[in-house]
Amino acid sequence: MMAAAAAAENGAKVTLLEKKEQVGKKLKLTGKGRCNITSALEGANFISGYAGNGRFLYSALNQFSNQDLVNFFNKRGLATVTERGQRVFPASGRAEDVVQILPEHAK
Repeated sequence: MMAAAAAAENGAKVTLLEKKEQVGKKLKLTGKGRCNITSALEGANFISGYAGNGRFLYSALNQFSNQDLVNFFNKRGLATVTERGQRVFPASGRAEDVVQILPEHAK
């Protein structure tokens, strides 16, 4: 959904297709229904948690970091909290709140 929105922002005509009956349905299930958005760990500490020490992520995260993701949601009215293990969740504790923002942004 974020890629579709970014493409549209850059002038592309975008059609978003979803296999499930509802966009973001699987996202609603993440984090036991609370949606673990990202980690608040920085730089190498964040990347090291991925397979192969996350080397494949360096380029992508230099373009759009985990903090950029938190800022993206905060700017759209989603308050976030950082909990044990530096996991970032919506302050509401509802994955639904994350899912509502993405299609709206894509429009």
